[in-house]
Amino acid sequence: MGVNVSEKVFEKFGSEYMKGDIVFYEGETGETMYIIFKGKVKITKKSRDVETTLAVLSDGDFFGEMSIIDDYSRSATAIVEEDHTKLIVINREVFESQIQSNPKIIMQILKKMSARIRDTDKQIENLMLQDIVSRIVGTLKMIISKKAKDEEGFVFDYSELQKDISSRLALPIGKVMEVLEMLIRSHISVLIDGNYIVRDAEDLSKFMEYLELKERYSGN
Repeated sequence: MGVNVSEKVFEKFGSEYMKGDIVFYEGETGETMYIIFKGKVKITKKSRDVETTLAVLSDGDFFGEMSIIDDYSRSATAIVEEDHTKLIVINREVFESQIQSNPKIIMQILKKMSARIRDTDKQIENLMLQDIVSRIVGTLKMIISKKAKDEEGFVFDYSELQKDISSRLALPIGKVMEVLEMLIRSHISVLIDGNYIVRDAEDLSKFMEYLELKERYSGN
């Protein structure tokens, strides 16, 4: 559930960014939060020399609120993913006044934070899986759970999907491609004109069950 904002709000508080722009870096002091009016922003975290994608946010999503709430430094880096991404910039004063005058905002923030905790739990669960195939398929399932289904199924730019999963799991793109192509051979997904299409999310769930049974009875 995202935050609904008007064009007037963007005109008053908004700024436009280009792909690759850094909204803020992990470790910086935070005095503002952001609402995505239009576009995409990737949230990443770095551990030693490995950068991992925590989330890719889009229209109506907000981020950066934690630094306003708890006064700690930024826990992650925010990178713009699309040209002409429009962000509404909310400072602490405006944030606190909106909470006081519009209690619904508190509920929206709580729901979003709860959803993020659940997503983090899923990511941790995926990382705890022993075999790489299960990690990749589980991550694909999580990405799909956030995407709308069209007539063909769940459609992704193949190259971008590989990069996304690779970044989330800190795995080589070649290994991610190998597993995605395994799903094509298993008739769970198809590749058409550079688009990777998963017909039905339930097929991925069944494939995950198969992998679990295979691991359980293989003795590995």
